[in-house]
Amino acid sequence: MKYFCLPTFPFIVFGIIEPMLLASAYIIGIYDPIAFYASQTPNHFSPASLPPQAETLTLQLLNILLLLAAMALICSWTLNPSTTKAYLFVVALADYGHIYATYRAVESEYFWDVGMWNLVVWGNVGVKLVLNAVRVATLLGWFGEVRGVDQRWKTA
Repeated sequence: MKYFCLPTFPFIVFGIIEPMLLASAYIIGIYDPIAFYASQTPNHFSPASLPPQAETLTLQLLNILLLLAAMALICSWTLNPSTTKAYLFVVALADYGHIYATYRAVESEYFWDVGMWNLVVWGNVGVKLVLNAVRVATLLGWFGEVRGVDQRWKTA
């Protein structure tokens, strides 16, 4: 018996891989918030310490990453297709805000020169674009229907 309503490929992406990526970013950031903060833009320098405002925002961002990991697990492992679809739709919209925030921070020239991207920009833009494409494709039914357990086990 399946314990989720997503088709297999999107389930693996959103119910396993994405929560692991988010939790990994959280752990890396909590381990060294200064380096995490500094790595958000190219050619960064690591300050000796963060201003209280930057530290607060960095730790709050990390908290949101952990929250998103939990939400991805809950909304991917549910048997309620409405919950899963709503989650995928809202996070698909948020992906664009995430990518735009990176665009604003790194500026146009760096943003459009993919060869210059550091690992964090690849995560903030490249990975987000791939996840967004899978989200939209899932909502469009390209991998199969998102259906609840009651529909999955109906007999004709």
